[in-house]
Amino acid sequence: MVTPPAVRKADRRESRAKRSDFYNRYDVLLANWYLLTSRVQQEIESIRQDLHDDLARWRPHLPEPDWHAYADRMKQIAARTIAPARAAG
Repeated sequence: MVTPPAVRKADRRESRAKRSDFYNRYDVLLANWYLLTSRVQQEIESIRQDLHDDLARWRPHLPEPDWHAYADRMKQIAARTIAPARAAG
């Protein structure tokens, strides 16, 4: 079955938005890297490695890794670390 171009374009746009959300959250945490505890740094590195492993296994005929899950994991870390630091500062 052939997918109409408009649907493929919408899928690509949604996929880019998911990746962008993840990388925006990742960038915020990296910008504050030296303010984070080593445990939090290890959590971030673990998430990055999990994503790297998923992308290494991914093939074009398969669905993309769940970018929302990775973005949510980053969001949870940011909520625990960055927001309290801003409130105290």
